[in-house]
Amino acid sequence: MDESYLSDNREKRPGQLKREIGLWSATAIIVGQMIGTGIFMLPQGFAQLSNPKAAVIGLFITGVGTIFLAICFARLGERYPVTGSAIAYTKEAFGDLPAFIVGWSYWCGCWIANGAIIVGGISYAGYFFPPLAAEPLNQILLSVIVIWIFTAINYFGVRAAGNLNLVLTLAKLVPLMLFIVIAAFHIDPANYSTVSSPELSGFATLPIAVAFALWSFIGFEGASVNAGEIKDAATVKKATLIGTVFVILIYLVLIVLAAGNMPQDELAASSSPFSDMIQQATGGYWAGGVITLGVVISALGCIGAWIMSGARVAYSLGEQGLFPKKFAQIHPKYRTPDFALLLNGFLMTVVMCLSYFNTSVSIYNFLVLLAVMSFLVFYAFGAAADLMLSIKIGAPMRVLGFIRKGAVSLIAFYYSVYTVFGSGAEYVMYGFLLILMGFPFFIYVKLKQKESAVIK
Repeated sequence: MDESYLSDNREKRPGQLKREIGLWSATAIIVGQMIGTGIFMLPQGFAQLSNPKAAVIGLFITGVGTIFLAICFARLGERYPVTGSAIAYTKEAFGDLPAFIVGWSYWCGCWIANGAIIVGGISYAGYFFPPLAAEPLNQILLSVIVIWIFTAINYFGVRAAGNLNLVLTLAKLVPLMLFIVIAAFHIDPANYSTVSSPELSGFATLPIAVAFALWSFIGFEGASVNAGEIKDAATVKKATLIGTVFVILIYLVLIVLAAGNMPQDELAASSSPFSDMIQQATGGYWAGGVITLGVVISALGCIGAWIMSGARVAYSLGEQGLFPKKFAQIHPKYRTPDFALLLNGFLMTVVMCLSYFNTSVSIYNFLVLLAVMSFLVFYAFGAAADLMLSIKIGAPMRVLGFIRKGAVSLIAFYYSVYTVFGSGAEYVMYGFLLILMGFPFFIYVKLKQKESAVIK
C-alpha cells in the first residue's frame, strides 16, 4: 500500500462505507468500548492479583500510558482517517506481514474481549437471577441472542448502531455516578492495608496490575478503527482524546473508592463487587440492584461497540489484500461490511459456546489477560507506525533529534512493551501461539494473489 491508499480513502467513494458518525457518536464508541464490564470487575481482579496500593499506582501508570497511545492514534487518525487504524498505518510503515499480524491479533482479540464482557455481564446478572449464574445452557442462549441482535443492528446501518451506542453509553454512566456518591461516604481507611493473600503484599505485583488494568482501557482506538465511517478527520482526533481522558478520570476515582469500601479478601471472592459494596454500604438490595442493572446495560453497549469494530477490522484487512476480498464486501443498500459482520457473529458464537465450559471468575481473568495480549500487538505497532510516519526526513538524522521528535511515540511503544512483560510469560506464550496460528491464513491469501496475477 502506498500513500495514495491512505489519501484516497479520506473521501467517500462509491461502494465504500458511509461517513455518518459525528463527534458524540464517535466519542460514545470509545467510551462504550472502554466502559464495559472491565471496570466493574476490576476491583475483584486487582484483589485477586495485587493489592490496593500497587493497584492504584498500576491504574495511574496504565492511564498515563493510554494517553500517550491515544495521542499516537489520534494523530494518525487525523492524518489518515481510514477504517482499520493501526493495520493501515502498519502496512504503510512496515509492509504486509507486520500489518497482517496486527490485524489478525486485533481481530482475534475482539472475539476474546466479547467473551470476557459477556462472562462479566452475566456474572453480575446473577445478582438478580442466581440460577442464571449456575446454568451454562441459559447463559449460552442469552449470549448468542445478544450477539446476533447487535450484529443485526450493525448490519442494517452504522448510524443506528452509533446512536444506540450513544444512548447506552449515557445510560451506563448513571449507576457509576450513584456508586461514587454512595461509596464516598463509606470509606474505611483500614481496607487500603488489606490483601487477599500474604504473597500479594508489596510492589512486586505492580507489573501484573498494570497489565490487568489495561483491559479496562482497551477501546480508546475505537474512533480510529471506525475512521472510514466518521464524518471528518478532526472528529477522529477529538473523539479519541475526549473519550480517553474522561474515562481515565472516572476509573481513578472508582478504584480508590472501591478499595476503601471493602477488604481485599471479600473483593477477591465477589462475582459482582460494585453491587456487593453498595448493598453492604446501604443495607438495601435496591441500591445494589441499580448498579447491577447498570453493568448489564454497560455490557450490552460494549458488546455492540466491539461487534462494530471487529467487523471493520476484518473489512480493512480484506480491503488491503491481507484477508480474502470477500471480507471487504459492502452491502449494496446498507453500505456496511455484511460478510465480515456475519462471520464475526458466527465466530463469537463459537467462542461463547466454548467459554461456557467454565464460567468461573478464573475464566474471566484468563480471557481478560489473553485479550490484553492480543490488543497490545495492535497498540505497539500503532505507536511504532506513528513514529515511522510522523518524522519527516530532512537534515541528517541524529539520535537525540530522533528521541526528541518521536518522544510521544517512543513512550507509548515502550509502555506497550512493559505491559506485555507485565502480562506474564504464560499469556505472552498464548499470544505468540495465537499469532503463529494465523500464518497459514496469510500464506493462503498471498498464494491466491499470486495465482490471480499469473492467470491475468
